[in-house]
Amino acid sequence: MKIITQYIKSLPFVLGIAILLLGAVSCESVLDKHDLNVLNEGIWEDEAQAGLYINNLYDENMPNDYFGTNSQLSDETYSADETYTSLIYGFTTASDINAVTVMHKDKYALIRRINIAIEGLEASTLSDDVKAPLMGQALFFRAWRHWEMARLYGGIPIVKTVQDPYNDDLNVPRSSAAETINEIVADLDEAIALLPVDWTLTDDLGRITSGAAAAFKGRILLTYASPLFNPSNDQAKWQRAYDANNEALNILADMNIPRDLHPDFGTIFTGNVLNNVEAIIYKRFSLGAGTSYTHGWENSVRPPSGGGNGGFTPTWQLISAFPMANGKLTNQAGSGYDETYYWQNRDPRFYATLAYNGSEWDMTGRDQTNIWAFRNSLELNRTPSSGFYNKKASDATIAREDISQTSTSWIELRYAEVLLNFAECANEIGSTAEALEKVRMIRARAGIESNGDTYGIDNGVSQDVLRQIIMVERQVEFAFENKRYWDIRRRTLFREDMGEYVKKLNGTYRTGFSYRALSGWSSVINDESSPFYGALRIDSALYNGHLDLNDKTISDQYFLQSNKTLDIYLGVNQEINYLELYDFFAIPSSIIEKSPAVEQTIGWLNGTFDPLAE
Repeated sequence: MKIITQYIKSLPFVLGIAILLLGAVSCESVLDKHDLNVLNEGIWEDEAQAGLYINNLYDENMPNDYFGTNSQLSDETYSADETYTSLIYGFTTASDINAVTVMHKDKYALIRRINIAIEGLEASTLSDDVKAPLMGQALFFRAWRHWEMARLYGGIPIVKTVQDPYNDDLNVPRSSAAETINEIVADLDEAIALLPVDWTLTDDLGRITSGAAAAFKGRILLTYASPLFNPSNDQAKWQRAYDANNEALNILADMNIPRDLHPDFGTIFTGNVLNNVEAIIYKRFSLGAGTSYTHGWENSVRPPSGGGNGGFTPTWQLISAFPMANGKLTNQAGSGYDETYYWQNRDPRFYATLAYNGSEWDMTGRDQTNIWAFRNSLELNRTPSSGFYNKKASDATIAREDISQTSTSWIELRYAEVLLNFAECANEIGSTAEALEKVRMIRARAGIESNGDTYGIDNGVSQDVLRQIIMVERQVEFAFENKRYWDIRRRTLFREDMGEYVKKLNGTYRTGFSYRALSGWSSVINDESSPFYGALRIDSALYNGHLDLNDKTISDQYFLQSNKTLDIYLGVNQEINYLELYDFFAIPSSIIEKSPAVEQTIGWLNGTFDPLAE
C-alpha cells in the first residue's frame, strides 16, 4: 500500500510561473533529466543557474500530501479500499514485506539530486551570502526526504554524498533510529543557521525560512520523544523536543510579520496564503498554470446538490471528539453534552469542519441552504456514508463548474501545530503553565467560551488529563490535514488507552448514522401542477420549514436516525486491529534485493534489524 503518497503535481510552493518557465527554457544548461549524471558543474558558479536548480528541488520534494491523506487509516473517515483495510484490520502479515513502499530507489534518486546541490555549493566560489540560503534550502530537503522514510521504518540508510548509480556502491546499511534522527537534525540545524528569517523579495515568499526548518525539526523531535520511538519515556528526549519547539517559536516571533494564529479557523485555507500569518510551510496551486497545478478537494467533499461527491465523510468518533462551546470534552463532567442533540453548543470548529443532517451550508451553485443526510431529490437520492458531510477547507465561493480544478492552498505546517507541539512537550516535562498557555491560545482562536480565561481547562488540571486534552485538540484542530494517523502511530493509540478521555482504536468500529424518511414522506409527488413535481413529499416539508431538528418529537414524524457500523468486511463487522508489527515497516524487496547490507526490520520475514536499538 502507499502511505502519505498522493502525488499531486504543484507549483514549487509560491514560486511563480515565470520561474517555472525560465527553468524549462534553461533546462539543457542546468540538468539533463534523461541522464542525471550529465550535469554542467559550472552552474554552481552562476547564481541564477544554481537558483534554478534549487527551484527544481522544490517541485520535486515538497510536499506530496494533501487534505484527507491517510484519514482512512485513522478514525477520521472510512474506506473499503484494500489499500487501507489491509493495515487497519491487521490483514498484512510478516511476509508482506512490500506492504509499504515509501522507501524506494526513486526516493534515493531525489536525495542524490539534493546531494548534487550540496556538494556543488560546497565547492563553489560564489560568495557565502549567495551560497548560504541555497545550501540551507537543499539541507532542508534532504532532511525532509530522510524523515519521510524514518517515521515509517525507524533507522534507514542515510545517504549524504552523491552516489553514481552506474559506478558507486549503493549498498548502504541502515543507521539506528537514534543515528538517523541525529543526522536529520544535524541537517536542519545547519539549515536553520544558513536560512534567512524572512525572504525579502515578493517572488521568494513561500521559500523555506529558518523558522520553517526549526518548526519541522520540532515536529520530528516530538515524534522521536513519543512512545513509538521512546517506549521508556526518556525525559531527555522530551526536553530536547521542548527545546526545539521553543527555538521555533522564538525564530517565528522574529519574522518581519511574526507568525501567529489566523483570526478565523474557518478560513485558514480559503484565503490568500501569502497574507496568512499562520502559514509556515505551504504549497500554492494556480488555476492559470493548467490542470496539473490544481486539485479536486472541493469536488471530493461538496454534496451532490453542490456538484460534488460527498466523500471523506467524518465518522461519529470525530464528531464526538469536538469539545463543547464551554471547552469541556463531551465525556467530561459539566460539559452539558446531549447525545440526542449532539450538534448543540459545540466548539465552533465543529460547524466549520462538518455538516450534519439539517445544518446550513451555503455554497455557490447550490440553491438550498440546508443539507440533509437522508435520501432525497435535493441530494440526487444519494447519502453520505457516515451520515455527515466534510466541510474542511471547503471554499463556498468556488463556482460549481470549477470544483474539480481548484487552487485552495495546502498548508503543510502551520503555527497552530508549533503551539501544540510545544504544549505537548511542555506538559511532558512538567511545565504545565506553559502548556496551558499554548492550548488556551488555540481554543481562544477557535471561539470557545473564555470562562475566566480558562477556556474550559482548570488551572489545576493534571498532567495526565492535559495530555489527553492536547491529543483531542490535535484531533479536531487538524482534522483531515494528514496529522491524525501520525499522532495515533507515535502515541501508540491503536493499541493503548491514553486515559479516561482518549481510548485505543483497536477492538472498536468506526461508526456513523443512517437516515431515512418515514413512510409516506418518501413517496414521489406526481402532481404536475405542484412546484415539487418529481420530488419527494419530504422535500416540500424541508422547503416550507416544517422540520425542527431541535425538537425530536417533530423530526421523528419525518425521518428516522439509526446507528451504522462503517467497518464492514465481506458483509461482517470488522474491528480495527492495527498490529504492533506495523510500528516499523518492512524494507521493500526492491531495496533488499539490490542492497544486501540493508537488514530487514525485526518481526518481518527474515528480519534482524531492531530500529530502536541504540
